[in-house]
Amino acid sequence: MTRIGVAGLAGALLVAVLFVASCSAPAKPGGAGVVFTVVSGVSQGMPATTIDVVDVGMPGLHNLSGYSVRLRRVSLVSVARSVHLRSVTAYRPGGAVGIGHGDLLKYCRNVNEPYPVNDAVTPPHSDSIWNVVVAITFAKPGRYYLGRAKIYYTVNGQRGWQYQNLNTTIDITAARKGAKPAFDGCP
Repeated sequence: MTRIGVAGLAGALLVAVLFVASCSAPAKPGGAGVVFTVVSGVSQGMPATTIDVVDVGMPGLHNLSGYSVRLRRVSLVSVARSVHLRSVTAYRPGGAVGIGHGDLLKYCRNVNEPYPVNDAVTPPHSDSIWNVVVAITFAKPGRYYLGRAKIYYTVNGQRGWQYQNLNTTIDITAARKGAKPAFDGCP
């Protein structure tokens, strides 16, 4: 290989390394950065009532970075005031949740042990073994779109955050008098 070919190859390799590094670590301490794959092209939805707990599984927890990533918390982004985040819970493998009805913390403790979300650590360049579930209730009937969640994490001693697409639509109707909350069963 000629000297120009080696230099060109080295330059291209340096650009590739810098590109990967910029995509897999926080931009600055405490700032936005992408450490998990951002899911796109997938949407989900379901009907529910004002007395139901709706469980939405957090998609795409594939660690792109060269470091272990610990979740700190998860919040919903740009949702109506009548949307209430009840809990964010981590579960070990045993049944992933896409979307479903029911209070998993209340009814599924014996089947799937719940863990605080900050117990969820994903090794470098790996899929997470953790199923993170966001439990939500709705105060009023309507059609609600849950577009994104904000994931707060720690990687290589630095705190950061990133958005994750949820692309979830929930059609909420008023619960009939005497109705019981829906429950799809434990995963």
